[in-house]
Amino acid sequence: MGTRQKQHVDYHRKTALRKRLLGSVSLAEYTMYVPFIGDGDIASDLYKEATIYGADIEWERVTTALERLPQAKIIRADCNRFPFPDEGPFDMADFDAYSDPYEAFRSFWSVAKKADRLTLFFTDGHKQGIMRTGWVHYPDGRKEHIQPLNERRKLFNFYFPRIIMPWFTEYVKPYRITQKGFYLRGMMLYWGAVIENV
Repeated sequence: MGTRQKQHVDYHRKTALRKRLLGSVSLAEYTMYVPFIGDGDIASDLYKEATIYGADIEWERVTTALERLPQAKIIRADCNRFPFPDEGPFDMADFDAYSDPYEAFRSFWSVAKKADRLTLFFTDGHKQGIMRTGWVHYPDGRKEHIQPLNERRKLFNFYFPRIIMPWFTEYVKPYRITQKGFYLRGMMLYWGAVIENV
């Protein structure tokens, strides 16, 4: 097996975003899905009171996560295919993918049993490709190559408000966004939202 990829950068900022959107909810009453669970550090630090269903593609990381969260149900699985269709309803899901969280999210959304109030988190590395290669990976799965540099810059600079949020707002209907937060680190986007079924 090759060298494992470092899972987190600016860990405190990731956890701060999550704490802010979770607020003072009692996680003991929550059921959570954690794909790309890795070594289980975020789940162990923030979510251990919740009922956790997690997955990762690497056996070694599944083993480490289970050591940290022995009460959780954590399996080896392709996180782009929702592996717990018979469980739930889910109150939270944390798509802390290295680059593309949206394929896993779309699978979750189409199959999972969902609570009427749902808290979601995303780690999105797609902005990098816009400037480096000109390829735009849209959250609905489409890809488009943009050649002119000024067009790339526009998409790069307004990626979250003009690409992600309009798609997400429409995609989760009849749920609506009641709270959201985000931050940028270099070319990475980290964001989350609380949505409610109205």
